[in-house]
Amino acid sequence: MKSYIEINAANLVHNLKLFRDHTKKKIMFVVKAHAYGHGLKEVITITKDLTFIDYYAVDSLDEALTIRKIDRKKKILVIGWADGEELKEMITHRFEIIIPSIDHLKVVSEIARKLQIHAHCHFKVETGTSRLGMKPDELVDLFNGSGYEHIDFTGVYSHFANIEDTTDHTFARGQLRIFNDVIAQIDSKINARLLKHFSCSASTLLFPETYFDIVRVGISAYGFWPSRETYISYIEKNKHPIALKPVLSWVAKVAQVKHRKQGEYIGYGLTYRTFSDARVAVIPVGYYDGYDRKLSNIANIIIRGVKAPVRGRVCMNMFMAEVTHIKDVGEGDRVLLIGEEGDEKIGVDYLADLAGTINYEMVSRINPLLPRKIV
Repeated sequence: MKSYIEINAANLVHNLKLFRDHTKKKIMFVVKAHAYGHGLKEVITITKDLTFIDYYAVDSLDEALTIRKIDRKKKILVIGWADGEELKEMITHRFEIIIPSIDHLKVVSEIARKLQIHAHCHFKVETGTSRLGMKPDELVDLFNGSGYEHIDFTGVYSHFANIEDTTDHTFARGQLRIFNDVIAQIDSKINARLLKHFSCSASTLLFPETYFDIVRVGISAYGFWPSRETYISYIEKNKHPIALKPVLSWVAKVAQVKHRKQGEYIGYGLTYRTFSDARVAVIPVGYYDGYDRKLSNIANIIIRGVKAPVRGRVCMNMFMAEVTHIKDVGEGDRVLLIGEEGDEKIGVDYLADLAGTINYEMVSRINPLLPRKIV
């Protein structure tokens, strides 16, 4: 196996328990995007017996069906958009779905009527993200109206637009006011049975007033801070950071070691030229696998407990690293692209900074075809 992902089960459970203890709430565990690149089947296998996880949140029907084969007990909310055929299957399987507009509600209502099944729906309030969602006054009128056939008003929720990228949470607090105002105007009988949720990882760490009935935890369950700003805001309030533990390591092997003379080029575009005689390890991983091309000539990997710099451009299925300073590197040697070995560490945030992106993207773009191993 030339490359695979290791998933640390103990660290994943540790992180989720931290959020249970921190919030004293049930958790809606967000496992969309192949569990943020960690491996959906593996993550569900690890967490299916955790009783404080009440829901899994996914983006698609396929993800929901994958979970149901492993865990038949927990509720599943599909928070992504779906068309008519997908909605029909979601309702048939009793998955909970979102309603972002009146037009969408009409489609869901008609499908549910034909199936003679109640659709369990979470209604999304547009509070400032300008993605899916209904206008606040439109939603209030809907909840206080005559209702729709075969529609179960299960939940109401929203999502923060600017809570991670800043230490000024004025906009987020404005969104929260809009959400609270909507809830306050809903008929009390309907309100009492609605599951209310707004909190993401960042707000779960920072603002108890966003918890409502259940907290949605995504990126931080996998051991990452949502952003530096979230970390700073947390430290300002709590003095000591919460002990999040990374869940994912990325392992590969050395495919070949080559000797290059001073002045020879490495890789496409001749972007690196050796300054002296060098040994170069070929690693059979590339941007197809999710190792970003922007890491060319700037990232490091770990071989035999020592960091080795990437040399030349990252190719589709391979890249090269200089191992002149590492003794006895040979074909088949273990390589860490992400993870810790001895005193050295290659973190996801480090790679994301080099690639000019965020930890979310860095892990979620790891090719889902790569094998995942629970360790």
